Amino acid sequence: MSTLEFITGCMFCGKTEELIRRLRREKIAGKEVVIFKPAIDDRYEFLSVSSHNRSQLPATPINETKDMYKCLSSRVQVVGIDEVQFLDDAVIDFCLEQVAVGRNVIASGLNLDFRGEPFRFMNSQKHVGYLMAYAINTTLRAICVYEKASKNESGSPERCGAEADFTQRLIDGQPAPYDSPLIVVGSKDSYEARCRAHFAVPRKV
Repeated sequence: MSTLEFITGCMFCGKTEELIRRLRREKIAGKEVVIFKPAIDDRYEFLSVSSHNRSQLPATPINETKDMYKCLSSRVQVVGIDEVQFLDDAVIDFCLEQVAVGRNVIASGLNLDFRGEPFRFMNSQKHVGYLMAYAINTTLRAICVYEKASKNESGSPERCGAEADFTQRLIDGQPAPYDSPLIVVGSKDSYEARCRAHFAVPRKV
C-alpha cells in the first residue's frame, strides 16, 4: 500500500539526513526513485539534496509544484521532496495524487517558521499542517545551542543543550523582528535551534 511520509522539525534536527537515509533504502530495495528540491535552496549543492553534514543524493531543482509532473515517468515508484515548505500549496494535491496512483511519497520540511508559527507555503495562507494531516509524520528534535552567561571548564560560553523544537533567525546576533521576510535561506550563519525556554518570540515593530 502506498504511503505519504513527512519528516519534520526545526532546523538542524536532521530532516534532510533522514530523508536521504530513507530514499537510499528505497534505492537498495530496487525501487525507481525521483527526488526534487526547491531551486531557491542553493546552500550546498544545486543538483543534490544535501544535509548540513553534507550527505547528498542527486535531485532535480524545481520552482513550482507543476514542474515535478514533467519529471515523472511510468517507472517511478518513490517520490522524494526536500524542503517542501518552500513550494506552493499545490504540493498538497500533488502528494495525494501520487499516493493515489500507487507511488510512495517521502517529504521533509520545517513545521514552524522563525516566528514560531506553522510554516506557510509560497504565496499561500495554507501551511504545512495541511500536508501533515494526510501524512505519517516523523518529528525530529535538535539541540538548543543558546549560549548561557556561565562558562564551561574551558572558559567558553555554556550551551543550553536541551531538546530544541524552534528555529531562531538571527540578525547580527539578535533575534530577527517579526516583519522580516518569511523565507531567508541560510544555515548556522543565520539560524540557531532553540528550546522553548530560550526561543525569543519575534516582536512586531
